[in-house]
Amino acid sequence: MTQPDPARALLDAVIDFYGGFGRAGDPGAVPMLGTVLADLGRATSSAPALAPHAITASALLDAALPKTAFGAVIAQAAPLLRWRQNPNYTIANMGAGFMAGYGYVEFAGPKDALFHAPDIRVGLLLLGPELHYPLHAHPAEEVYHPLTNGGRWRRGQEPWRTVPAGHAIHHPPMIPHETKAADSTLLALYCWRGDTVTEARLTG
Repeated sequence: MTQPDPARALLDAVIDFYGGFGRAGDPGAVPMLGTVLADLGRATSSAPALAPHAITASALLDAALPKTAFGAVIAQAAPLLRWRQNPNYTIANMGAGFMAGYGYVEFAGPKDALFHAPDIRVGLLLLGPELHYPLHAHPAEEVYHPLTNGGRWRRGQEPWRTVPAGHAIHHPPMIPHETKAADSTLLALYCWRGDTVTEARLTG
């Protein structure tokens, strides 16, 4: 029997999530998720195949994965993932501790992703225990879905809030936002649409 392709299974799981339970939470996310779903349906396998890449923070993934079917699909695809960091973030402006516990990987996007999708970016953000991802902004519209509980999220001047795992958090373009991990690793699914080229920059 042919084994299922882990990358394709991961993409299908994200599509199912965005079309179902991922609609819970911030209602502002729903229109964007419809557009992202359409783009994911048109995504094509990256050619040549993406070369996996590990960073210090990627070692935290396994313990952070939720004990769900979605978490199991991510685990199957983990050896394929190409982890990276925003080039605007360095030890000089973020600190060595942050850089050792921060990373992201993209399942679909215009570059360095398992699937090519020029108008969106979809992937995972990982933050090590008790790390603070300070105020930052980007021109792309964004939706986060925490996959772990306990993290705190803040948008603009709104109060800090906790968001249940799987519920959407919507960030309009250029609105400053920040995140704090609890005493365990924070893992969140995210998607961008619009300007997928311009990386986030600190605003604080």
